[in-house]
Amino acid sequence: MRNDRVDPRGERELEDAALRRMNRADQPGAGHPAERRSWLDRTTDEVASWFGNTAAMRRRQWDEAAGDHGGEGPALNVDADARIVEDLNHRLTADRELDASNVRVACDEGLVTLDGSVTTSAGAQRAENLAITAKGVRQVINNLIVA
Repeated sequence: MRNDRVDPRGERELEDAALRRMNRADQPGAGHPAERRSWLDRTTDEVASWFGNTAAMRRRQWDEAAGDHGGEGPALNVDADARIVEDLNHRLTADRELDASNVRVACDEGLVTLDGSVTTSAGAQRAENLAITAKGVRQVINNLIVA
């Protein structure tokens, strides 16, 4: 059990062995742990926070914030039409059955226009089907010619 004393102003002492151990793993001034603390330390802080220990509450918040945040990038404020064009260009490029080297994609408020040429009529239909299934597309105008 933790031995926190109350000072005359009513604030609990913030320094204890767990906090010193935690800060030792940090870079100077970082203020939160570099690796996950033990189950016992986390449980002790959980119980201490129930009784108003502010240092324990702060460490619990650090424990909750520390974790695997892989794959979480910044929120992009990209135009929806630009996102559709990028997605559709990626789909057309990745498709193994379609030569989309002469296909141009444009989008205006979810209305996709396919311009250019493909080698077969099946390729034109395939490009249109890829466009229809893209997220955010409302309608597709297929101006592809078979050359």
